[in-house]
Amino acid sequence: MSTKTQSTSTQTLYQRLKIEGKGWRYQRVKTGRGIKTGDLTGTFYLHVVVGTKANGKPDQQWKRLDGDTFDAANESANELQDVMDATAKGLKVEGSEDFNRTPIKTAVQKFLSETAKSKGKATLAAYTLHLNQFLSSNTKIRFIDEVNGDTLRKFRDFLAAEKFSEKTQHNRVVTVLTLLKKHGVKHDFSLADDLPSVDEEPAIPYESDELKKLFAAMNPEESIRYKFFLGTACRDKEVTFAAWSDIDFTKGLYHVRPKKDAGFTIKNHETRTVKMPGELVDLLKARKKNAPHPRWIFVNEDGKPDNHFLRKLKRIAHRAGLNCGHCKTIVTKGKYEIKRAMEVTCATDPVCKNFYLHRLRKTCATRWEQHGIPVRTIQVMLGHKSLETTQKYLGVGDLTAMSSKFDSAFGD
Repeated sequence: MSTKTQSTSTQTLYQRLKIEGKGWRYQRVKTGRGIKTGDLTGTFYLHVVVGTKANGKPDQQWKRLDGDTFDAANESANELQDVMDATAKGLKVEGSEDFNRTPIKTAVQKFLSETAKSKGKATLAAYTLHLNQFLSSNTKIRFIDEVNGDTLRKFRDFLAAEKFSEKTQHNRVVTVLTLLKKHGVKHDFSLADDLPSVDEEPAIPYESDELKKLFAAMNPEESIRYKFFLGTACRDKEVTFAAWSDIDFTKGLYHVRPKKDAGFTIKNHETRTVKMPGELVDLLKARKKNAPHPRWIFVNEDGKPDNHFLRKLKRIAHRAGLNCGHCKTIVTKGKYEIKRAMEVTCATDPVCKNFYLHRLRKTCATRWEQHGIPVRTIQVMLGHKSLETTQKYLGVGDLTAMSSKFDSAFGD
């Protein structure tokens, strides 16, 4: 059944305007006696309630109206109101299809809202960046179901034109694919065929001499932090939010647990247990006798969970004279109004790409494997869902330390 009514009433319309000091805001178009609207042009919007959310609150949306004059937009708003009224009565109305479709911006907002409940802040920030880039590269798409393989390929080309690496292109497209999967959107885009291949970085553990020089340049406080990384293979935030209650000193175990009150969630949402080496257990026992904080094992000067471990590691490597001298990057130097971006090398600044936290994680995993720890056990202690992922962490051992074994093999 199809029905259409003619309405001549004036709806409350809005325009999206940039307000100095406040950014973009929806502004109501003033109407009434003595106010002329015939000369108004631009894009107009209608604020509508399309249903009820699970929490019982109204599900509201901004509907972009057809027409670039106030009169045309008002007519479009009246037609939309007719559709809404008829749809509410269970009638089939021409144009109601669009009303029931999900705008792509609404889909993104809901996806990010759900992500905030289940993922960490870093993941939410990354997803927000990726999806905002996707929206800006596809300005003509209004509804989520309009996204197809060609849309995704255009996004890939956009990222390539912006000089993003193959790995970055892959990660950002995967975020969009996750959004589409959430909404059941089908497409013909293939990660294998439509994206450039990403060279997997091999697991490169630190060599023994590197670690000796690195730890020799640390003060005692720095040393225990990075020995915790090296002895547990934990991730950055898992060390930041390590608590005394997580340590079983009798069995030498570290229980990786979420801290919801501190905003810390565990990757893959699975608690796990790591067996610590005796030397690390002894260091932690001694630290606990004069603990810097009743809850957190590692804290900063403000008494809060310590962080920025990567930045600090690079400074230590530079201090130890271990930088390769060839890495280049752009950093911001100076303060306040004299801040400026400039290119530096790791010969003069702590920016060497050879030193990063995951190498400590890979070093620990490789040593476990070399000393006979079963791969399945290593997988559990690393917190990996897939054994294939764990195998990527098991790097080639310290070749220099195995010189005698190579000599023996050559002599056979």
